[in-house]
Parts: sequence; C-alpha cells; structure tokens
Amino acid sequence: MTQNGSMIATLEPAETRDDMLEGFEPEPAWARRGERQSARGKFAAGLRGIRHAIRGDSSFFAHFYRGVLIALTAGLLRVSPLGWFLLVIAATLVLLAEMTNSAIDTLVRATGDPEAPGPRVAREIANGGVVIAAISSGAITVSVLVIRLGFLLGWWDLVVR
Repeated sequence: MTQNGSMIATLEPAETRDDMLEGFEPEPAWARRGERQSARGKFAAGLRGIRHAIRGDSSFFAHFYRGVLIALTAGLLRVSPLGWFLLVIAATLVLLAEMTNSAIDTLVRATGDPEAPGPRVAREIANGGVVIAAISSGAITVSVLVIRLGFLLGWWDLVVR
C-alpha cells in the first residue's frame, strides 16, 4: 500500500545503463559488438562461413561421400521417416562438430603458434568433439540401417517366435 492507502504502487525512476555500470571496467575493444546485422546479412555471413570451412578442410569431402553412400543405402532399404530423421540429425551432428573444429583451428592458427601448449590443447579438445560426434553418428546410422535390414531379411521374426 502507498502512503495515501491506495493499492497502486509508484515506480521509482530506473537507473540508467551508465549508472548501473559505474565502477566496472569498460569492455575491451575486441568484445564490443559491431553494428547490428540484418537477418539477410547474418545468413550471407553463415553461407560464407560454410564455404570457408568446406574449402579449408578436406574432411568435408569425406563426410560428403559417406553421406551419399548412407543416403543411397537408406533409400534402397526403404528406411522409415523416423529413420531418415535420425540419419539427418546424425549427419548434422558431425557437420556441426567439424565446423566448430575448423573455426577453432582457424582462430588458433591466425593468433600465433598453433603448437603452443594452450592452443594445442584447444585444438585437441575440438578434435575430440569431432570424434565423439562421429562415433555417435556411426552408432545411430548402423542402428537405423541394421534394424531396417533385419526387418527386410526376417531376422526379427526369428526372435519373436
């Protein structure tokens, strides 16, 4: 309740941003955001990033041909929509890990000696992320394809009887 007995509360004037940040050190130049980018600008930057990653890392070619082989196999086995969904998610997981690895590797190489202890560890962690993504993706792919092949060959009929 207010002083005059009404239930309407009055709001105190809000602090300005400068008042709130008083006593804090200013952010470094590298942390400041540039001008806001439009959705079209962000999309174009993303496409340029994909192009840089594909051109700069030969492992994308290996992922491409494996993906084509998996898609052909899934098509021949007439994989269900759920199976296709899992295969797409698995492929996306690997590509995201590879993109992250490429970005970290590019940044480390641009900032100095990539074999110095700190940058080397960062690159190894990024490589570990790719390994985890590849193993997970392989497990999902094998599961989807083997389960479908088992249904086509009647393997699961033997288990049920």
